[in-house]
Amino acid sequence: MQSLQDQIRESVVSAIQTGALRPGAQIDEKALADEFDSSRTPVREALLMLAAQGLITIVPRAGMFVHKPKAAELVAMFETLAEMEGVVARLATQRISPAGKKVLMQAHEAAGVHVEQGDTAGYIEANRKFHDVLYQAAANPFLAEQIVLLRRRLAIYWQQKGLINDARVPSSYREHGYVVEAVIAGNPDAAAEAMRTHISAGGKAIADLVLLAGVEAA
Repeated sequence: MQSLQDQIRESVVSAIQTGALRPGAQIDEKALADEFDSSRTPVREALLMLAAQGLITIVPRAGMFVHKPKAAELVAMFETLAEMEGVVARLATQRISPAGKKVLMQAHEAAGVHVEQGDTAGYIEANRKFHDVLYQAAANPFLAEQIVLLRRRLAIYWQQKGLINDARVPSSYREHGYVVEAVIAGNPDAAAEAMRTHISAGGKAIADLVLLAGVEAA
C-alpha cells in the first residue's frame, strides 16, 4: 500500500507529465493538502523529493514551482537520454536471452499494429513497452531508474509539445526496427547507434524540442 507521501508525489508527477501543471507553474501546497486530507508535512516531503529529482524548483520566500528548464538544459537532457538509451541497447544486445529476443520482436510487432491503425496514443504506450523490454534485457536497474527519471523531466515536451505525433510515429517505428535487427544479430555497436539515432532522430528532435518548448535560450 502506498504511503500518503507517495500518493501525493505521484499525483504531482502525473499532473506535470500530462500538462495539467505547466513548467513554471506554482505548486499550491494548501490545495494538495486539502485534496489528500492531510497536513502540510507529507505534501512538503513529497515536493522536496520531486525537487531532488529536478521536477520542482524551490524559490526562497516565494514557494515551489514546476521546474522550467532553459534551452541549453533541455538539449543537455535530451543528449544525455540518447546516450543512456544507447548504452541500454548495447547491454541488452550482449545480455538478452533467446526468450528475450522473442519478447522484443513481439513488442515491436505489437507497436506495428498501432502504426497501421494510425493510433498514436496506442503507439506511445507500445513504445513505452518496447523500451521496457530492452531495459529488462540490459539487466541494469540503476541505469533504467536514471532513464525513467530523465524521461519524467522530458515528458511534457516529448508528448504535449508534439515530438511524438501522427507524422513522427511511422519513422519512430522504422527506427525501432533497426534496433531490433541489430539486437537479434548480436551487434551491440549497431544497436547502440540505432538507438541513439532513434532518440535524437538525427538531431532534428533536439532542435524541435527547443523550438516547440518556447523556453529561453540561456
